[in-house]
Amino acid sequence: MISLKSVCKEFQGQRVLDQTSFELNRGEFLYLLGGTGAGKSTLLRLLATEEQPSSGSISLFGYTLDTASKATLQAIRQSIGYVPQEVRLISDFTVLENVALSITTGGRRALPAQAHVRINEILEKLGLGTKRDRLARTLSGGEAQRVAVARALARNPELIIADEPTGAQDKESTWSLMDLFLKANISGVTVILATHDSEIVRRVRKRCALLKNGRMTLEELACIY
Repeated sequence: MISLKSVCKEFQGQRVLDQTSFELNRGEFLYLLGGTGAGKSTLLRLLATEEQPSSGSISLFGYTLDTASKATLQAIRQSIGYVPQEVRLISDFTVLENVALSITTGGRRALPAQAHVRINEILEKLGLGTKRDRLARTLSGGEAQRVAVARALARNPELIIADEPTGAQDKESTWSLMDLFLKANISGVTVILATHDSEIVRRVRKRCALLKNGRMTLEELACIY
């Protein structure tokens, strides 16, 4: 489902990713670990098709990104639920409108009734049910982060890419988020989650990838972190 071959990424002459190669099968769950500046966010942006590698190739869903048509890239993006580290909500939209936007921008002008029900269920599970009609600019940082997760999950993605999604959460909210990610994974969704939270990695044992100095190492079995 995901294949990276000798991927490098440079910014202003500095190599952030160096010959990164790995494959991930459909339905797997992968933790992405590494210190600040290790290249985690860069790698996730590449996988989310927000940036292109300086060299090497990336394939998603069987398509090589640098040769895929615009229509294919659009279809790939609609199959990805991406939670960036910097939350990107529209400040003058309500919580519900921000989440619905991930579905309506997929070519639907009106929100289907089934999608409306799903969004409300996700918001309830994330403790945001009573805030669905509040404007995004009135939310706390943790609440905004949970809205970003709800937005990613609402479109029923085949691949979830989450960059430090629990970074601004208390313990209860952290495990509410993890519960949703794990349930999605059990249903067959592939999950890549970057985290600094060692407790999550210890308690929910999954395959791990460690980025250090632009290089990646994979732990085929559950890692100790």
